Amino acid sequence: MKWTLAQLKKQEYQDNSFASEDLDLKGYMPTDEDIIDVENVFVEGTFEIEEDEFYHFDIHIRALLTVACSRSLKPVELPLDFTVRETFSEDTDDENRQIDGLTIDLSPVIWSNIYLEKPMRVIHPDAEDMSFDEERAEEEKINPQFEKLKDYKS
Repeated sequence: MKWTLAQLKKQEYQDNSFASEDLDLKGYMPTDEDIIDVENVFVEGTFEIEEDEFYHFDIHIRALLTVACSRSLKPVELPLDFTVRETFSEDTDDENRQIDGLTIDLSPVIWSNIYLEKPMRVIHPDAEDMSFDEERAEEEKINPQFEKLKDYKS
């Protein structure tokens, strides 16, 4: 999803909406992360140009991520559906994304928002039954010398 600034300026007053089905973002996936696959990426939205300097994009993103379970490493399908607003500018500041030359490419921006929207931990339904504390308690054996202390109350 890439446009030149001239295309955007021309398109602003005709039809300032955009949509893309099955956007391929697999090239942006890191190889060492828990993300296994990304598919069914649908992007739609609108844009507006403010003072020929700021390009605002309201983007609605739907995607299906396949991630590894935090406990069992089994694949888990994770549907995402969210909306973001991104602003591009030629100025370099922390609030806006910088325009690269004469083009705006939304693909890396869309991927970074998908990555930020992904929860840090995803648990497979089969792994929900066993909590981490129960697993650890089974592994730890109580020292017989300290076993009487657990009954002690102050």
